[in-house]
Amino acid sequence: MKRRIEHIEPYPFASDFSAPSATSNDKIELTTQDLALLLADAQASGASIARNDALAEQAETLSKASSELKQVLASIVDLAACLEQASIDEADRQSALDRVRRLAAIVIDQQGDLFKP
Repeated sequence: MKRRIEHIEPYPFASDFSAPSATSNDKIELTTQDLALLLADAQASGASIARNDALAEQAETLSKASSELKQVLASIVDLAACLEQASIDEADRQSALDRVRRLAAIVIDQQGDLFKP
């Protein structure tokens, strides 16, 4: 199958390889299908940017919560160490340490809630 050539434009060769001068034909023509594809691409790009922004915000929130939980757990460990060395009755010490361990277990168990929507 041969195509019919309707119009030929000469190529302006420049030895310095600079861009050719602008032609007087500045009109851009798009078909309905081309325009629909451009709009779909723009919509997909916008949705992707919004999704990435939301994921970055969620990751920052999780990172902050994780850091705060680490600080809480470190404080609980310090409290347990103080209770072990405190000069109190052994029964009271064990009771206090049991409470601290239960508190630490609750904090650790609740970390899973960070990943629920």
